[in-house]
Amino acid sequence: MSDSVSDAQAQSTPESAQQKPILRVVKGNPDPTQVATLTALFASMADNAAQQSKQERERNLWGSIEERLQRPRTYNPTAFRNMSFF
Repeated sequence: MSDSVSDAQAQSTPESAQQKPILRVVKGNPDPTQVATLTALFASMADNAAQQSKQERERNLWGSIEERLQRPRTYNPTAFRNMSFF
């Protein structure tokens, strides 16, 4: 009976075994709680980055071509009387 259970688990594990690991321990022997903490940290950081990229931001018009095509605004003491200046 235990053979059939292990066979069923072996059939389902190749799919998860083919996935790229999230973390790779290069040096040391971390506890499972430490690995779980790091995994949760990286998962939350990835989620925050995805949410920030989806947020709408104010459009930055720095270097806009329309700004270069306008007439230069110079000082004019009679500018208020001359409405075409604006």
